[in-house]
Amino acid sequence: MLTYFIIIVLTLGVIGVYITNSMRQYNLNQKKIQILSQANVIAGYISQYQDLSDKSINYLLEQQQIDSRSRVLMLDKDARVMYDSNNGIMQGKLMPTAAILDAIDGNNNVEQLTDADDELIICAAVPIIEHKAVTGVIYYQASAADTVDFMNQIFATMLMLTILVSIIIGVVSFIMSGIITEPIRSLTEKLSKAAEENTDYIIEKDTGGEIGQLIDSFNKMTRQIQIQETKRQEFVSNASHELKTPLSSIKLISDSLLNVQDAPREMVDEFLTDMNVQVDRLTRIVDKLLTLTRMDNSAVVSRMEFAVTDITELCTNIAKALRPLAEQKHIELSCNADTPVYSKIERDRMWEAIYNVLDNSIKYTKEGGSVSLNVTKDENSVIIEISDTGIGIASEELYKIFDRFYRVDKARSRETGGTGLGLSIALTAVELHGGNIHVESEEGRGSTFRIIIPITFK
Repeated sequence: MLTYFIIIVLTLGVIGVYITNSMRQYNLNQKKIQILSQANVIAGYISQYQDLSDKSINYLLEQQQIDSRSRVLMLDKDARVMYDSNNGIMQGKLMPTAAILDAIDGNNNVEQLTDADDELIICAAVPIIEHKAVTGVIYYQASAADTVDFMNQIFATMLMLTILVSIIIGVVSFIMSGIITEPIRSLTEKLSKAAEENTDYIIEKDTGGEIGQLIDSFNKMTRQIQIQETKRQEFVSNASHELKTPLSSIKLISDSLLNVQDAPREMVDEFLTDMNVQVDRLTRIVDKLLTLTRMDNSAVVSRMEFAVTDITELCTNIAKALRPLAEQKHIELSCNADTPVYSKIERDRMWEAIYNVLDNSIKYTKEGGSVSLNVTKDENSVIIEISDTGIGIASEELYKIFDRFYRVDKARSRETGGTGLGLSIALTAVELHGGNIHVESEEGRGSTFRIIIPITFK
């Protein structure tokens, strides 16, 4: 506000000086025109008379009612003063000034002079022309003190107005500065407090306008940070737990082997088999984490090769690959994918997405249940629908199932070797293709997953 105040005051000052100087120049020019006009009138009046004596000249010029602050001199063509309205002081003397000599040559001339008292004098030299010949010069002097005084008054008024306006602007600027900066200062203090405390700090909104919008944006960002921090903590906790479980099993088995002297071959084989199972489980977790990391890496994603692929054929092969798992649990797996449907996809990523969802449905369906895989399309999208008669998902759990390491039935998923990463990988892969996954589920009756991806050939 101080900067704006200084700029405004300087601007007012410049404008005031410009206006004052312009008015001063204008009024002086008007004064010059007035004096030149009066000089021409006198010269024209004198030129009507010929062979005038000095006495006649004095009489004629005295009839012009010359102002007391003005002075008229009449000179002959030799620049000698023939008449001086100031008590004849200069009468008979030569005045070969530049203006008078120029007038003798037939030209009008106006000049500005300053007298001994520093008073501005305007002088007009006009030729007296008789029969197209210059016979003399009228030299008219007039004080411009009235014009200078008037302009000094204008300048003083402009100065007072500038000071008054500057004071008003200063007061208003001070008030506005407080109004504008107080919410910002308060917000800055609150932000500093939030930084000192923790990311859970929500700023109380006590104002509107842009500051209120800024507070809303900050609070929204804070809530998002809270959500992400919660997810991060859950992820670290879940990942640590998932990695720790097989490692603990391996540690326990290895300790058992070390503590048994001359263990039978059958026992060693059994322990090694159990260790191998845990290593496989650990490998699956690491592989899935690496898969998610690759899909989160924009540089890796940009290098993926997308190609036009028959989605129907892809789904048929996935169903074929998982049929042994379904048969092992006596689950009826049907695949209704007959008509070719094409879209431009990254085959490996899409295979992984559909495979994980279908595998998840089979794992969470009880023996004797059924799972179906259907492929359809509409004008713009491919719809891959996977339905099962499994355990279902409670409505309050639906929004969590795509979180990493989240599992609806933790005990069952551990029994089946689940990691809680499959659906997260599936959603990430589908989103890479500009699609989404919609879920409908009823606890105890089963679930339906719809993978929707756009049909593109770009």
